[in-house]
Amino acid sequence: MKTILSTRLLALATLSWAILCPSAVLAQPTNETAETNKTGNHREQWIEFGKDVELMPADSARVVVVIGGSAKIHGTVDEQVVVIGGNAEIDGQVGGDVVAVLGSAQIGPKAHIGGQLVTVGGTNTVAEGGKVVGEIVDVGSGLMPAKFMKLRWLTDWVSQCVFELRPLSLGVGWIWWIAGFFFLIYFLIAVLFRHPVQCCVEQISARPATTFAAGILAKLAVPVLCLILCITVLGIAVVPFFLVAICLTGLVGKVAVLEYLGGKIWGAFGLSAGQRPLVSFLIGVVLLTLLYLVPVIGLLTFCAFSWWGMGAGVTAVIVAIRTNRPPRATPSPVAGPPSAAAAADAPAAISTAAMVQPLAPPSALAYPRAGFWERMGAGFLDMVLISLAAALVGPLFCLVAIAYFAGLWAWKGTTVGGIVLNLQVVRVDGRPLNFLTALVRSLAALFSALVFFLGFFWIGWDRDKQGWHDKIAGTVVVRLPRAVSLVCF
Repeated sequence: MKTILSTRLLALATLSWAILCPSAVLAQPTNETAETNKTGNHREQWIEFGKDVELMPADSARVVVVIGGSAKIHGTVDEQVVVIGGNAEIDGQVGGDVVAVLGSAQIGPKAHIGGQLVTVGGTNTVAEGGKVVGEIVDVGSGLMPAKFMKLRWLTDWVSQCVFELRPLSLGVGWIWWIAGFFFLIYFLIAVLFRHPVQCCVEQISARPATTFAAGILAKLAVPVLCLILCITVLGIAVVPFFLVAICLTGLVGKVAVLEYLGGKIWGAFGLSAGQRPLVSFLIGVVLLTLLYLVPVIGLLTFCAFSWWGMGAGVTAVIVAIRTNRPPRATPSPVAGPPSAAAAADAPAAISTAAMVQPLAPPSALAYPRAGFWERMGAGFLDMVLISLAAALVGPLFCLVAIAYFAGLWAWKGTTVGGIVLNLQVVRVDGRPLNFLTALVRSLAALFSALVFFLGFFWIGWDRDKQGWHDKIAGTVVVRLPRAVSLVCF
């Protein structure tokens, strides 16, 4: 039992070591190059990544390690044969163990294995005449489908993409389905979120270096902020919403980068890129795809694209928040004592002022509509507070959230997050927001969230900045001046 356990630990440790420290494996010395396989050749350590290995009958090696490929052993191996992500075909002499991780082991009739035969996540077959001195250990052979266990898709990707440092390759078909999926996501964002994308494009055009640096800082800050939220325990419920917001910001920024690059090429021919944003987007996609196919350059482009897109989105959000702040009111000059002529005309002036002075404060509907990012910021702050109750009420979390929003909307027309950003919910017909309308809006907001948050994303491209729950309840969210207080009782 101890021997079996130690063998399994050896196989798992080999897999972890190869994945986490590939440079250490690559640094191992070899007596011959991988391309030559002369008769009578002896190798101390034969190590290959993403390639198949075949040891001829007259050849020998001390150790054979193959990652992302298969091994065919017809000669003599003094110690171990380890294959990760491929099949091991043994029809020769192996003095030690044979380990196949995520692959199968086939022992031929002329094979002689002096140690154990271990397969992890695969199958083993010993032909008649083949001899295994040690134990035959089979770990998790039925955990994966047979087609998946062939792992040809993985070895092609490792050899043609990972080891060549590029995201895409013409020889790896399945990776293009993933690229097509992301292209569809980018295209939908380019069509549906025109205003946010345009804001990001303006930031890239105005300060390209700043947006790039901001993206690097944001990438470094995200795990730190998630760790801080997790340390507080109560903030764990906020982490998913925070990550969704970050991902959406990065996706919008990446679309803006594509439009910016495509616009530069489009403008080089003397054409206006601003009038053809979708054409600029498609040109940027073609340029990015071509760069992704180039070894080394493809990986550098992938990293730069990710950093730049995140920086463009974060910078646009910061600038939008600063721009939407109304200017501070300046005190009016103090008037001196009226002259005799002014005193004579005073009754007429007072009468005229009384005619034009409003008798009541302006309606809240006259204020500008709150944008998507402002409302998402207020919602993020509200979720931080609701997460505190989640640890106490457990399954009643949804009821607490509905009561929180419906109660505060009916009482003050806003929530805690709305108070911070000076946002207020008002009815489109101008009547006061009662509890029934607030309850309908909170239930409709739950529906907007269940449909992949599409009801909230609708705010980004709706003319009146209304989400689905706003349209159902007949409400809008407005941005009040800083001078208006929302906490008065």
